[in-house]
Amino acid sequence: MIKQPESLKQKLVFTYAVTLILIFGIILVNWYNLRNVEKMVESGEIISDLFDTSLEVRRFEKNYFLYNKEEDYQELSNYLNKAESLLDVNRRQFTLFASGSIISELNTTISDYRTALESVHKIKNRQSNMAMRSRLRDLGRQIVDSTENISRTERRTMQVTLQSARHALIASIILFSIAGIIGGAIFYNRLIKMLRILEGHMNKVAQGEFSPMPVEFNDRELISLNRAFNRMLHELEERKMYMVQSEKLASMGTLLFGVAHELNNPLSNISTSCQILKEEIEEGNNTYTIELLDQIDQETDRTKSIIKSLLDYSKKRAKENINLKKVVYETIRFIKGEVPTKIELTVSIPGDIMVFADKQLIQQALLNLIKNGIDAIPKQGKVSVSAHYTNHNESVVIEIKDSGTGMESGMISNIFDPFFTTKSSSKGYGLGLFIVHNIIKEHKGSIMVDSEPGFGTVFTIELPAR
Repeated sequence: MIKQPESLKQKLVFTYAVTLILIFGIILVNWYNLRNVEKMVESGEIISDLFDTSLEVRRFEKNYFLYNKEEDYQELSNYLNKAESLLDVNRRQFTLFASGSIISELNTTISDYRTALESVHKIKNRQSNMAMRSRLRDLGRQIVDSTENISRTERRTMQVTLQSARHALIASIILFSIAGIIGGAIFYNRLIKMLRILEGHMNKVAQGEFSPMPVEFNDRELISLNRAFNRMLHELEERKMYMVQSEKLASMGTLLFGVAHELNNPLSNISTSCQILKEEIEEGNNTYTIELLDQIDQETDRTKSIIKSLLDYSKKRAKENINLKKVVYETIRFIKGEVPTKIELTVSIPGDIMVFADKQLIQQALLNLIKNGIDAIPKQGKVSVSAHYTNHNESVVIEIKDSGTGMESGMISNIFDPFFTTKSSSKGYGLGLFIVHNIIKEHKGSIMVDSEPGFGTVFTIELPAR
């Protein structure tokens, strides 16, 4: 039992060897056929020469009978010698087209013809000569008939051989073509199919899906490639998680900056009120003292609210019905300190719009989109956030619009891919919009983008209201 090759290299070598054997087999078969044709052509020339010689014998026989010249007799004798020589020297070629008995019979007929010719040449008696001449003519016809039959058999055999060679050549071409088609199909199934599968998984990786590629092959090289690809996916997954975490930390830094800015005002007010309160306590103005204490209480509540918003953002919770306007304002509060004075940030959201979502994740998505809008404006401009119900209040549409530089149409199809960015490397890894896309997808929503160079960008998000 032949062991099946286990590697692609072995299969290629095996296929190459089989192909060479097949080619050599076809060459040998056709060479053998051509060699037979060549031999028959050579034999055909000899047979044709014998047949022509027999005709010359008959021609000089008639001349000799008509003119009774010595030179005709000599020519006739010479052609008889030639016929006998052809039969003796080329007996093997003649046996290709006539049996040994036929060749021997022809030899005997030629020998009898020579004897009869010598008798006719010697006998001067007219009556006896006429009988011998009749005998000579009969033997001459037998010689011509025999050589003609051999020549006819040679032509038929040649036709059959040529036809067989033609059929063998056609069969070889068909066999080689079928073998090529089968070999190509095997090569396609073994290699091209694997490359197609690899291409499909690479497209998934480009879309952010890092699922490992299952082992679907038996060849050692392809299995090794499969394992290397899965190791690469594992490394990419780990690096992606690291970069996503870095992106989250960068967002957290932005939030902390905003929170510090927001906390500065109430803490400053509390500090000022405390200093004034110390002075007023000595003067005994109770009314003003109570007013200052109320201010301290209000600013303390304000500080607690800011810290609560930060704590809510830092922990992931289950999805719930949340007030969109409140969430947007809390998100803007986080980045308020980073908004340049020449950029106007507006919100147009009805107070009754609710969405069913994880508050922290939605805030992270809104934070990334609003910051992208701010970063897209080089000097001065406007970023607006608006929302409205749609589909009979079943879903909510949120629009984040900026008056920035916009994007080329070729970029729009790639902006949600991981690591794709138009910013400098110091401003992130190109994972912000990838994270936004995943968050919206996790909430069973959709996100679209419309942009034109010089006319800004609009991100449109649709989320379930319940």
